[in-house]
Amino acid sequence: MNKPQIKLATTLTCFGAVPFIASMLGLVFGYDAMHVRYFSLSYGAVIISFLSGMHWGIFITQAQAIRMNLLVTSNVFALLAWASLLLVVPTLQYGLQILCFVVLFMIDRALTSRGILERWFYLLRQRITVVVIVCLIGMIALQSVSV
Repeated sequence: MNKPQIKLATTLTCFGAVPFIASMLGLVFGYDAMHVRYFSLSYGAVIISFLSGMHWGIFITQAQAIRMNLLVTSNVFALLAWASLLLVVPTLQYGLQILCFVVLFMIDRALTSRGILERWFYLLRQRITVVVIVCLIGMIALQSVSV
C-alpha cells in the first residue's frame, strides 16, 4: 500500500472506534443503559465479524502460506460475536466480545510474524484493539454502577 492508502486505512480504523467511545460516554452522561448496551454490543459483533471476514479473505488468497485454518477460526469468531448478542448477562456479553477481540488480535500478531500482514497494519490493530478493549471494560464497569 502507498502512503495515502495507509493514511486512509488509519483514518477509517480510528473512526471505527468512535461507536465504542460514544457508547462509553453515553453511559457516563446517563443515557439508558439498555439502549447503550444494545448499540455497543451490536456494533462490537459487526466489527468482530468484519475482522473474521478479513481473516477469511487472507486465507482464500494466501492459504499455502498460513499454517492455521483461518476459514474455521473466522467462522467460529463470527458465531461467537452473534452468541454474545444472545446472552442475557451484560458482563458475559462484553466478556465474550473482549475475548474475541483479544484472540483475533493474537491471530493478527501471528500473521504479521509470518510476513502475511504488514507491520503498519499490525501496529494500527494493536492501538485500536487497546482502545476497544478499554471501552468494553469501561462499559462493564459503568453498567455495574448504573444498574
